[in-house]
Amino acid sequence: MRHRDEHKQQALLEATLHEVAEHGFAVTSVARIARAAGMSPGTLYLYYRDKDDLLEATFSEVSRRIIEVALDAFEAEPDAQVSRVTSPAMSPAAWQLKSALCRVWHALVMLGRRQPALFRFHDQFLHSSHMRDALKVANQERAAPLLEAFAQGQRTGILKQIDIALIEVFMFRSIYSLLQGSGCQVPAISDACFDQAFEMAWDAIALRHPAP
Repeated sequence: MRHRDEHKQQALLEATLHEVAEHGFAVTSVARIARAAGMSPGTLYLYYRDKDDLLEATFSEVSRRIIEVALDAFEAEPDAQVSRVTSPAMSPAAWQLKSALCRVWHALVMLGRRQPALFRFHDQFLHSSHMRDALKVANQERAAPLLEAFAQGQRTGILKQIDIALIEVFMFRSIYSLLQGSGCQVPAISDACFDQAFEMAWDAIALRHPAP
């Protein structure tokens, strides 16, 4: 039995990520991925059954990275970024949730700017026939602390009583479009625009309360 090398396995994941992000699923073949990873197609099959197995493994790795960044930001101590969401009319609990989501928002924007291939691959996979229920469940388990915060926000009257999936879509999915569109805008989308987009996302999910 040939020895499985973790470095080669990681190289295959990275090659798949960048090849799909650049060229799409249809063009990206096993041979192309293996060549980008610096190995033969036969070596690839030591680690993955087929192309679909490799794509799913890459999606799981990409999701892990994105969710890990989101959770780190969500659980971090408030910083200077929080001052952007301060509102004297908000309850302490609402302010705490909004400021935490603001940290997540900006952490994901920064990640997308540094590693745009992550978001391009993730977005393509989510809208492809490769997306299976088991993968959705795995992502929900990874993101459980954030999803529970949404549920708690609904229980305490901070967030609207809508499907949690809609909260996730309105709060975070617009980041994908903004990041992809930023390269097409002249001038490029500014930090101020990303701040405004967060406020719009918050307004979409937050339950409005009358001014005191």
